[in-house]
Formats: sequence, C-alpha cells, structure tokens
Amino acid sequence: MSTPGRLSGLLLPLFSLRSQTDFGIGDFGAMDGLFAWMKAARQRLLMVLPLLPTAPGDPSPYSTRSAFGLNPLFIDLQKLPEFTASGGEAALSGEQRQKLAEARAAPRVRYDLVFPLKDAAFARAFDTFEAQHWGPQSERAKAFRLWRDAQGEWLESYALFTAISEQEDRRPWWEWPEGLKHRQPEALAAKSKELERRVRYHAWLQWVAETQWDAVREQAKSRGVLLCGDEPFIIGQDSADCWAHPDILRRDARLGVPPDDFSATGQDWGLPYFDFAAMEKDDYAWLKKRAKKAASYYDLRRVDHAVGYFRQWIRDEQTPTGRFVPPDEESHKRLGEKHFRLLSEGAGIVAEDLGVIPPFVRRILADLKLPGYRVMRWERDDNTYRDPHQFPAVSLVTTGTHDTDTVAEWWEGARDDERQAAARAWPELNGVPVTREFTPEVHRAMLAASLNSGSDLCVLPWQDILGTRDRINLPGSMSDSNWAYRIRQDADALLKDEESRGAAERLAWLTASARR
Repeated sequence: MSTPGRLSGLLLPLFSLRSQTDFGIGDFGAMDGLFAWMKAARQRLLMVLPLLPTAPGDPSPYSTRSAFGLNPLFIDLQKLPEFTASGGEAALSGEQRQKLAEARAAPRVRYDLVFPLKDAAFARAFDTFEAQHWGPQSERAKAFRLWRDAQGEWLESYALFTAISEQEDRRPWWEWPEGLKHRQPEALAAKSKELERRVRYHAWLQWVAETQWDAVREQAKSRGVLLCGDEPFIIGQDSADCWAHPDILRRDARLGVPPDDFSATGQDWGLPYFDFAAMEKDDYAWLKKRAKKAASYYDLRRVDHAVGYFRQWIRDEQTPTGRFVPPDEESHKRLGEKHFRLLSEGAGIVAEDLGVIPPFVRRILADLKLPGYRVMRWERDDNTYRDPHQFPAVSLVTTGTHDTDTVAEWWEGARDDERQAAARAWPELNGVPVTREFTPEVHRAMLAASLNSGSDLCVLPWQDILGTRDRINLPGSMSDSNWAYRIRQDADALLKDEESRGAAERLAWLTASARR
C-alpha cells in the first residue's frame, strides 16, 4: 500500500459534533453538515476516534468492549423510525425534556445526562420495533434478521455478552458462574434462550448503527471525503472478545510499555495481550475478520500502537517489571513485517508510530509503503527542528493528536529558544514576528507549514484549524472534561458562522497553494 495521494483533512471526534436535534452528543446525523464544510475548505479526509462499542458509563473511545461493531451512542434518534413512531421527543417526561435541554446547551458533553437519556430512548424505540415489526415479521424485521444472520460469530458473542453482563450487574465475565465464564455450550444455550429479547435488542442497536453509518459513508462519498477510522491495538479485559477468545487475548499478564526517558518504570495499562503464536495456528482468523470488518467501515484506518505488532511489553508475577514478547530484535522485525502485510492487505493503513519507537519500526513501515506519523513539534534533533518540506511522501504530517495540547497552547508554552528554533526550520515562519503570542500570522504560518510539507497526508486537528485552545484528552488524568470537547457551532451552520466560515476560506486557500 501507499497513500491515496497528496491530500489533507481534519481530525475531529464524532462526539464533538453538534446539531439542533442531537441528545447532547455528536451523532451520525450531524456529519453531512461537516462534510459540506470540508468540501468548501478543500479537505478530503476525515479522521475520527474509535467508534467501537465502549464499556457502560465510560466516555473514553478507547475503553472498548468489542473489536467489532459501532457505538450505539452515536445513533441519530431523529432518523430512527421507531423513535419517531413511539412519539419522539414529545413522549419524553417533563424531567427528561429538562435534562435534554440542559445537555444540548452544555459547552461540553454531559455524559451524566446523555447516557440515561439515550438509553431510555433506545428502550422505548425497541419496544415499538418489537410490537410493530418483530411480532408481525414485517419487511423491516426481515431486513434486520438477514443482516444479523450475515454478521456471524462476532455479533452473537457481543450481544449475548452484553446481555449477560447486564444481568450480572456488570461484574467482569471472569466472575460469572462457571458455565458462563468458561462458555460451556449448555450454559450458553440456556442463557441465550432466557435472555433472547435482550440479546436481540443489542443486535438491533448494532443494525441501526451500521445502517446509519452506511448512509454516512454515502454522504462522504458524494462530497469527495475519505473516512479514516482509529483501530485500538488491544481490547479491554472485560470485553466480548476476551470472553470469546481467551486463547488469543490473554489475561495471565498485563500489557504496557517499557521504561523510557519519560518514565523510569514504564506504564502498566492493565490490558490483555495478544498471543500471536496461538493466532498463527488458525492463520490469524480473528485478526483477519477484525481487519475485514473495519475495512467495511472506513477508506483508511489508523492502527494505534503500531509497535505492538512488532513486540509487546508485558508484566506478570514472574517479571513484575516487565519483559518483551518475543524477546529478541530479529523476531520483532520478522513479526512486525508479517503482521503489517496482513493488516494492509487490500486496505488503507496509517501506522501510529509515536512515542519511543525503535528505528527498525519506521524502516519496515517505509519498506511496506505504509505512512507513519510526523508530529511537527516532535520532529527534532535536540533543539533543531526538521524541515517539514523534507518529510517523506509516504507519511502523515500533523500539528498534534487527540492526546496533545493544541498548537496554540504549545506555541505559547514553549521556551523562547524553541520558538526561534522552529522559526529557523519551518520556512513558512520566515518573516513572521516570533513572540510568545500565538498571533494570526503565526497561526497561518503553522497551518501552511503542515500543508506545504513533503508528507502526502496532512491531518489537522479541528482546534488547530480554528486556533482555539480546547483539549480532547489529558493523558493520565481522570477528568469529566476528557473526551467531552464539543464544537461551538451546529454542523449545519458551519458555513454560516463567521469564525468557521473564515477558517474554511483560509484553509481552502492554503490547501490549494500547497497543491493538495
């Protein structure tokens, strides 16, 4: 694989969108307004954060409960026929209407309001589906049943896992009764029959979500926009996949990262790890199915923690400080090349190769013609920044990620010598007064430096396009402001609002000048 050509786009989480009819969080219905803005701004790639189902009550898109499917939280209720048929918003109680108004008006996502509001709306809509469609077996019910049958093992495992988890008061699956914990056929069959309606409910939510996402894909295609998903490296311990595939997603050690210049002890993520040797025995069937499902959702996908496919750092009782699996560098190289050949077969890949990465990772990705990241502020040798014009074509340049502060915050927080060093290395800053203030001139030059770089792909965070200072996530913190950023404007009004319309015009000019 190589890149889809010299093009640019933006990074914006789906939960950050806003519309007049949403339930306090961005949903699939707001995306066409964003695509219209992107077309006016000459942007052809939208990168989103993971859209996978997440743990109940957890706002992090990386707290995944399944490696397959979509998060029902993003379903547009206004485009769900059963929600309308059940009375829509008019059927909400007075207290619910008050909370909905509060959630819509909030500057950030109020998950404490959003979760119960959408759960109640989905439950009422499903009751209507059961009465009007499933009972009489309407054409709509038949379409759902055909889709469900086509999904296979992942959907049935996920829907049953989720239903049992609810019944077990969300205790982790390894604390369930023995028959369910070890997936004994008789126990699973009995529980599937007992929880038949609830299992069907979770499968139905996935059908609704995928149907709406298919419509989003058509909208993007009509606007000339490519969609780039975000694929987490691993799945949480309390997930449908760990429950269904304990042989390849192992819990006898914990995944993390080794010690480095930033942490003397490294990081213990408390996540399972992949047993790639076990995967190989069935020709990587699970990994191939995951890649195929993701490729059906996206034109490109960002593979998170790319180095994990070369080597994993795990901790257990025998090695509490950690060790690599496999243990030697030659095995790392061989494994990484094999895995990325598999992952990129017939699909577009962007490898997230950030952090402390051994040099051979970038060399192998380059040999495979798979683009890795070039975060401008991190591309430096000591205090000498690299010229973005010299970045390799097969790479993705950006001013920041969902985990970094915004470019405005970085510029104003940098030392004077760092700002001067950047001005010397990045040609677009020549002649621009360099002070601590993030002026409109500095802002424009920073965008131009990214767009004019040698990288074929340029993805700019929405906040950096506008020059605002709103973070998406602060790693290592547990704050209700994490994963809660929302844009100020309704998506349908982006080309009417003075700030966002001006940003589109500026970005379109800079993009055309950069020949993207």
